[in-house]
Amino acid sequence: MTVLQSSTSWIRPTMARAHLFLLFLVTVLVSAEPNFYPKIDMDTSSSELFEIAHEIEVSAPSQFPKPTWMLEDPNVVVVAEPAFGKHRPDKDVVMAYAEGYSLAYYMCFIETLRDTGFDGDIVLAIADYSLLEKNVLEYLKTKENLVVYIHRLDCYESDGVTPSGRIAKKGSFDIFQMCHLNDVYGWKDEQGKVIKKAKDPRIGRVVATLRYEWYWIWAQYYNPDVWIMLVDARDSFFQTNPFANLPRNQNGLLYFFGENADVTRLGKSTKNRNWILRSYGEETLEALRDKPTICSGSTMGEQRAIETYLRAMVNEWDETDIKMTGADQGFHNYLYYSGKLANSQSISKLVVWEQGKGIINNLGALRTKTFAEWGFYDPNTHKVYNWDGALSPVAHQWDRDKHLHDYYQKIAFKTWTRKFESQLRGQETKS
Repeated sequence: MTVLQSSTSWIRPTMARAHLFLLFLVTVLVSAEPNFYPKIDMDTSSSELFEIAHEIEVSAPSQFPKPTWMLEDPNVVVVAEPAFGKHRPDKDVVMAYAEGYSLAYYMCFIETLRDTGFDGDIVLAIADYSLLEKNVLEYLKTKENLVVYIHRLDCYESDGVTPSGRIAKKGSFDIFQMCHLNDVYGWKDEQGKVIKKAKDPRIGRVVATLRYEWYWIWAQYYNPDVWIMLVDARDSFFQTNPFANLPRNQNGLLYFFGENADVTRLGKSTKNRNWILRSYGEETLEALRDKPTICSGSTMGEQRAIETYLRAMVNEWDETDIKMTGADQGFHNYLYYSGKLANSQSISKLVVWEQGKGIINNLGALRTKTFAEWGFYDPNTHKVYNWDGALSPVAHQWDRDKHLHDYYQKIAFKTWTRKFESQLRGQETKS
């Protein structure tokens, strides 16, 4: 009896410990996420396809005109002022035209960028006050080193003649609507006071084209050697600081970023094909048909190079007079493949990064499979990787994948929105 009790008393703790161990093991196995190893593919390269198309090579100018040239007065200057925030000339900067988004999109862009440790400027153009979504203005005003322009566009009905406010379709502004950018240029007296503002000398154009004038205006505020990123705000998020370890003082270094060359080419994509054809004609399209697409929604460079690039983009619109939304991507590719930027005195070097091998990872063309099937996306952590296995500093066009799109729309966006709304309620309670 004593032995039995003794044996039993020994068995029970042992069994209990075994049960605890098994419970711990099961818990660990259930909660542990499968190991993810991004696909490494640095051997595949399409770099030879990015050669200049000599069939359409042009005599490259050494300098492009300022966007103000149409006003025919060398005394014209930028007179547009930010609604709030202040440019810091010696800081790197991210610029985006970000009109008409809900709060969550702004939070995704700004919060993920700041989480990387980036402490430079962020400059945005957003919709007129009356068109802003709920809590957008309140949120933006809480952010440090954010420069925001709120400037009314003078737009038109579909006939291009009848004046109209910004037209919304299915919750978003009409991307095909023609608009004028009035009152951003003008004249100042010797004390710097604005004495007159200029009307837009160009015909109406879509905001996707018009944004390059905003970028040029903002670039004037920065020193020649700072780095500037131009990127789409709606479909970009940040994972590491995109300005870390950049080469400095290169006298005009410019970065372009390609789309996946295995999936799409300029002649294969209906939209890209039409932009090239309508802007430059059949001969140019034939010369560029098999060229990889270079994305116009993601560009980086030192200020002296970016300023020249932006002059060139506005000049392409002036020369082609094309009204199509998205035509800026045709301009962007033509400028590169025709060699039109080659002789610019302020661009010392132009580097085109293949998809998934540079700072900005353009994902839009990769819709033939899920991102997870491609091997660069971890569905457990929602991280996007470059082909060398490193995190992509910037994931652009993330919303093309259902899994990643659903995560941001159903989880991340709601979390950010609830967090800020809670902050607002806390402030109201205190007041």
